[in-house]
Amino acid sequence: MLRSKKLIQDLIERLLQEATDEANQKGFCDKAQSEAKQKRTYAAESIAELNGQMAELEAVHDKLTEELATLETEIAEIESKQDESSKMRTEEKTENEATVLEAKAGLEAVNQAIDILDKFYKTAAKEKVDLGLVQGPLDDAPDAGFGEGEAYTGAGGESGGILGMLDVIKGDFERTISATEKAEATAETEYQAFVTESSKSLAEKKMAEEQKSKQKDDAAEEYESADEDIAAQTSLLRTGIKELIELKPVCEVKPMSFEERTARRNDEIESLKKGLCVLQQQGPDGDGGSC
Repeated sequence: MLRSKKLIQDLIERLLQEATDEANQKGFCDKAQSEAKQKRTYAAESIAELNGQMAELEAVHDKLTEELATLETEIAEIESKQDESSKMRTEEKTENEATVLEAKAGLEAVNQAIDILDKFYKTAAKEKVDLGLVQGPLDDAPDAGFGEGEAYTGAGGESGGILGMLDVIKGDFERTISATEKAEATAETEYQAFVTESSKSLAEKKMAEEQKSKQKDDAAEEYESADEDIAAQTSLLRTGIKELIELKPVCEVKPMSFEERTARRNDEIESLKKGLCVLQQQGPDGDGGSC
């Protein structure tokens, strides 16, 4: 009788311990699987988000590369036009200065010639011929183109004479100087306006180039950082999947569910308790009916 009681009591204790162990394993499996699933889900979501960021960064990087190439071309064109314009302005200025210098030299020479001839003609106009020195009758003298006793005064007084032609030449030199100086002033003004406007545009484009270059570098750094993050999240994703695979044989491959096993074990425990109760009440006056 005592041995039977002991066996039943041991069985009950063993079953209770198994129930406790199984409950502990169930808690462990639930926790471990939940953590592994969370790790897998978080890593997968992070990878998807990082892929989206990298796609955007790649598009930004490509766009900035294209814009920088355009700016580089535009900057080169402006600088080339500035160099060409500066060269042409220098050549034009040199040519205009030479023209003005030559015209002024010519004007000075003409003025000197006019001054000399003017003095000559004014002096010649006062000249008289001394007819007392003439021998023989004047009627026999050949025609010289001027009257008896009239001195030669030159061609200064005639329209279209030397002084007249020199005055025309003087006017030409003066007009050349005036027109050239005016053209030089206009060309210099236009050149300075071009330099101001093109320098402003060049400065703006170089500033844009600097900003876009920095943005491109930043995008490249962010892309590289996101790529490293993807590698880390991919490792976490693989770890989560591996953990779930390793937990499956321990936590899921069972002939029946935890609830089913618990219910059957509880029934067994209750039956054993009842059997123990009956054995304990066996005696002279006991019939086990209270169990």
